[in-house]
Amino acid sequence: MVIGFCFCRVHSSAESWLNNAATNENLSQSFSFYLMLQIVGIVVGQGLLVTSDPGGSTLFNIISGFVSVSFAPILLSISPAQAFETTNPMPLKKLIETSPLACAGMFVLGGLFSAQFGMAAVYGAEVSLSLGEISLFVATCYIGAVFLQYPIGWLSDRMDRRRLIMSVAAIGAVGALIGVFMGQNFTLLLVSASILGGASNPPYSLLIAHTNDFLNFDDMVSASGGLLFINGIGAIAAPLILGWVMQAIGASGFFVLICLLMAVLALYAAYRTTQRAAPTVGEANTYQIVTPTASLLSVEFAQEIAIEAALEEESQDVDQ
Repeated sequence: MVIGFCFCRVHSSAESWLNNAATNENLSQSFSFYLMLQIVGIVVGQGLLVTSDPGGSTLFNIISGFVSVSFAPILLSISPAQAFETTNPMPLKKLIETSPLACAGMFVLGGLFSAQFGMAAVYGAEVSLSLGEISLFVATCYIGAVFLQYPIGWLSDRMDRRRLIMSVAAIGAVGALIGVFMGQNFTLLLVSASILGGASNPPYSLLIAHTNDFLNFDDMVSASGGLLFINGIGAIAAPLILGWVMQAIGASGFFVLICLLMAVLALYAAYRTTQRAAPTVGEANTYQIVTPTASLLSVEFAQEIAIEAALEEESQDVDQ
């Protein structure tokens, strides 16, 4: 709990400085680079598992040192501390009415992400993977997420987002099935991990973009808090449920539960396509990459970038 609280404040502080230091011209590039470095750090961090006994305190001390050193540039800066700005959240009832798929999807994705990345190492230990194999297994999930974010984002701006969410979730369910039936083969286990990583990360951004398609610019940022709250509830519940499932049916329960969550998301997305028409390509807002590890400030930054892009596009249309 203490670590979670501290990292939340670390992200909020760093992102506040980033937002204030960046200009309108380079905010999008700065934010993208920031997210890319986060993913790189997570992937590289998996390699630390093989440097020391995970049961000891050494790895915790190493990470603590890295975090402290990383803040040195800010602490040594002569610039004044940046003020935090808060946004009034949108009532959950209004958010659910605006986008039932986004709210249900965020809950499922919260469970997916926390189950996948919180329990992947436990699964590896249960099936007797070595420390090096566990590190590679978890890192491959993130690598899959990086490679599929951009092509899925490109497709998102050119088709019904609900159908894309349905398709990505269905692919994720297939990837989980590979883990269920062929997880004893390490190569296929890595294939399963890369598919799951690629299928569980991009829908986070897709759901935010899908919500924005039905909101005014003034409401986009305020909706972020509600979506993040719903995602957090799912993230808290999933490891508890997954731990029980793995105890009841064995290590394969890791992939079984993930497959079920992916299937539920795919089916509900398919159902929502029958409930109302999708916005046209011209009416849809621009897709912005946001990772499931992002804080509320990161999500709000992404919303601001999407709004700026939409306003610029509107201005160009008027000039033409």
